[in-house]
Amino acid sequence: MEIRRRGKRENNGQPMETLQHVDGVEDESWKNQTYFSTLKTTLAALCVLVLLNGFVYYMDNRLPEVEQSTSANGFDAKRAMSTLAKLSDIGARPVGSDENEIFAVNALTAEIDSIALDQGNANDVQVLNQRVSGSYRKKKFANWLDYRNLKNVVVKLKPKGGDNIVEEAVLLNCHFDTVPATAGVSDDGLQCAVMMELVRVLAKCNDLRRPIIFLFNGGEEIGLQASHGFITQHPWSKHVKYFINLEGAGAGGKEMIFQTTESNSFLVDLYARAVPRPYGNVIGEEIYQTEVLPSDTDFRIFRYFGNLSGLDLAHYKNGYVYHTKYDDLNQIEPAVLQNTGNNVLALCKIFSSHNGTTQPNAKYVYFDVLGLYMFSYTQQSGVLYNCTVAVVSFVSIVLSLRQLAKGMSPKTYRLYLLTVVAGPICTFLLTVLSSVLVAYILDVLGRSMSWYNNKINLMVYFATSTLTILLLTVLYPRNKTRTRADWTLSLFNGYQLFWTILLVITTILGLRSSFALMIIVLFPAVTNCILGLLRIRKNPHLWMTIYVASLLVPITYTFYITQIFLSFSIPISGRFGSDFNMDYIIGLLVSISTFATVGYMSPVIMMVKKPRLIVYGLCGLLLLSIIVIVSPLGFPYSDGVIISPKNERFKLMHVQQTFYNFEKQVRRNGSGFLVENWDRNSRFISKYVPKMTEAVNVDCSKELLCGLPLTKSSQPSNSWIPFAPSMPSLKSSTHVSLSNESTRSRRMQFKLLGPEMINVYISPYPGVNLTAWSFTDQPEVSTQWENNDVYVVKHASGTKDEEYKFWLEIQSEYGFNEATVNVTVSFDWVVYKTMALDNEFKEFINSFPPWSHVTYSVSSVYAFVY
Repeated sequence: MEIRRRGKRENNGQPMETLQHVDGVEDESWKNQTYFSTLKTTLAALCVLVLLNGFVYYMDNRLPEVEQSTSANGFDAKRAMSTLAKLSDIGARPVGSDENEIFAVNALTAEIDSIALDQGNANDVQVLNQRVSGSYRKKKFANWLDYRNLKNVVVKLKPKGGDNIVEEAVLLNCHFDTVPATAGVSDDGLQCAVMMELVRVLAKCNDLRRPIIFLFNGGEEIGLQASHGFITQHPWSKHVKYFINLEGAGAGGKEMIFQTTESNSFLVDLYARAVPRPYGNVIGEEIYQTEVLPSDTDFRIFRYFGNLSGLDLAHYKNGYVYHTKYDDLNQIEPAVLQNTGNNVLALCKIFSSHNGTTQPNAKYVYFDVLGLYMFSYTQQSGVLYNCTVAVVSFVSIVLSLRQLAKGMSPKTYRLYLLTVVAGPICTFLLTVLSSVLVAYILDVLGRSMSWYNNKINLMVYFATSTLTILLLTVLYPRNKTRTRADWTLSLFNGYQLFWTILLVITTILGLRSSFALMIIVLFPAVTNCILGLLRIRKNPHLWMTIYVASLLVPITYTFYITQIFLSFSIPISGRFGSDFNMDYIIGLLVSISTFATVGYMSPVIMMVKKPRLIVYGLCGLLLLSIIVIVSPLGFPYSDGVIISPKNERFKLMHVQQTFYNFEKQVRRNGSGFLVENWDRNSRFISKYVPKMTEAVNVDCSKELLCGLPLTKSSQPSNSWIPFAPSMPSLKSSTHVSLSNESTRSRRMQFKLLGPEMINVYISPYPGVNLTAWSFTDQPEVSTQWENNDVYVVKHASGTKDEEYKFWLEIQSEYGFNEATVNVTVSFDWVVYKTMALDNEFKEFINSFPPWSHVTYSVSSVYAFVY
């Protein structure tokens, strides 16, 4: 028997009918509610999401028109492209090569000399180049870096005369050296070309109040060493007040603010006010400064060793070509240089005229809006804004839920409230779990990174699984005492509450990135309040339409942030090593983005006539994704013939090993190929390279750091292929002089003759201490091997066949009649034109498939016991 009654409840003072149930029987008027068409609603939602994504993509990739400047004060991208072409024509410029030490330096110096001779200059153009040597400990990796005879090209524009001239200078930095395998057009030739054009333009500028120093440094790729030589040794460096570091992590797009100096990040406020096309947000900075990314820039050197305030700007689009043979002029549009030139020119002018002593010492929150405008404010102001938005949101949610819950019994209300609050949290956790599960399944099937070559696969795998979870969790827990319209409005409030709680938590944790959550909460919170004041709750369809419309702004911005971070993180996924599955990170990013966009609107499915049809459709897409996984569409790489190159990376080293005992006799010889595998799919390269089937695990317990040219013990991302043939004869020698200062103290003098790159590994035995050495500062431990301390020194030289000298002082509790210290020396030949290759090594290199990118070197390792 069915018993029904109709009750009354109030909505903002207005009577409104509410359906209630007795004996658990649903009122027939459920069937009389007005529902949205399933097909039309689905198509409309898809169209809106596609259009928003398309709009965001257009704005993110929009670049200025390139016009040849008719003004002496305008940036000319075509002229900058000619400078870039000159550097590109030189080819690869690794440290120690003639291309870097002679040809590139001469090309840059010739252009600067021509600028200095221009009669139209309003500022003095001074040149004071450097040849630098030194050493330091790189805090990120704990290794000691030692360098000799690196070259820097240094130019200063000094305003002529006047009482208003400020001696404090602005520094611009780029590096003209490259890794051995590439001409380095984007990393970092592009920025050096921009800087050269800025020298030309700013030399004629009458508005400068500070000197501007341009550092073209010749040793960044070996560990940021040339910039260290400038900031610690150049006479102009002590006058630098601000710096702008210009880098490249990809070829194309806009240059982004990667990071700011924390103590004086107000500089980003100047950036926001000055540049015509601001680009960047603090989320990227907070991620970058966690130091989890396999990347570093000269920014670190200026911050740590110069204690300077500055900005780190870099291109990142098309990071697939970074450090590969494809980083050439074909990847660069003149509009890229125009955008960067216009922005940095404006930045130089405001830095040159700004009085920084009046600025507060505070961290800043900053983010751009589609490259049109940048918001910047202090972190303290951000806390105030976040708290205000959170309060408004909480108030709007409480008022809304109280109206929707009228007529409920206390017990039903508590259950209803728990469902509204806990539902989105559980849904979020389930969506995260679904992305982890999909990533795990892809890895088990051997199809990791199938999105690397085709971003659409991210939608196929991760977005559809997230959407399925979202819609199922929306449909399942509906409270039967509420109409579908009431329940839909309740869920909107539940999702708003979820993001509000997250906003409060991240604000308490001090994350400046919480601004993104503030944007997600702000618009629906304000809209919710306005809708309450307008008293239109009795028209749920109108309420829903207005509320969903308010979500378009945060959804658009979420798409914007997602596109930026996918464009950056997907290419960099190819450099994380084979022992880490990047599907977890990328899948989680897509899942969270889907939850923050489509998930916010997902309650609308309650008002669709046949919501289960949409769920069935998503389940069908999940099944179809299996076809994509096993089809060519799921292959992660391309060789650049049909579409842009997306390579799998490998580094090969031909290693010759010689191990000596305490009596200075050779106890063992060895040789082989060391393979550094750079991404998850490297595990399966033996399908294409038969010789990789011979790889074995390295026993690192017997020899210091495995007896290989590594800076730490061998990782799963490395493969070792032992073999008998020896390498071609390579010029190297090691001479050690021992002098006993006492029965417990000894000085060891080393003289090494070899290539431009030499690594030294020092590991004292228990009871023995390394007390001093010829490098800067006192010795500090770099890593551990078999519970023993290891000191790693990485040496680089800009000159060939130079004798490398250093000394160590050790103290031994038991004297020197037995073994006290392991010393291993690794000579590494990386300059291709001077490298001798064994025929078997050549065949091994050439055996890799065309969609791979292979860099290679030759090493001789000598291990001694003293």
